[in-house]
Amino acid sequence: MKLLRINHFLFGFIIGLILPVIGSFIFYLFFFSYMDAGYFLNHVLSSGNWVSVLSIGVILNLGAFFLFLRNDAEMSSRGVLGATFIFAFIAVFYKAF
Repeated sequence: MKLLRINHFLFGFIIGLILPVIGSFIFYLFFFSYMDAGYFLNHVLSSGNWVSVLSIGVILNLGAFFLFLRNDAEMSSRGVLGATFIFAFIAVFYKAF
C-alpha cells in the first residue's frame, strides 16, 4: 500500500528544505528552551554556530529520504537528497572560508 502518492522531485526538494528548519527548531526546544527564541537566533548567528545548528536539523532529511524510498517515491527521495547536498555545500563552503 502506497501511503505517499506524490512522486515529484520538486515536492521532495521543498520537503528537504523545510525539514532542516523544523529540526533546528526542535533542537532549540530540547536544549535551549530556557532562552528567548530571538536571543537564541541572535546568539547562534553572531557566534557563527548557525551551520552546526542547521546541520543537526538536516538529520530529519534522512527520515524523509527513507520514507520516500520505502513508499516507492524515488523522485521525491532524489529531491530530498538534492536539498541535503545544497545544505552540505553551504556548510563546507562556510567552514572553508
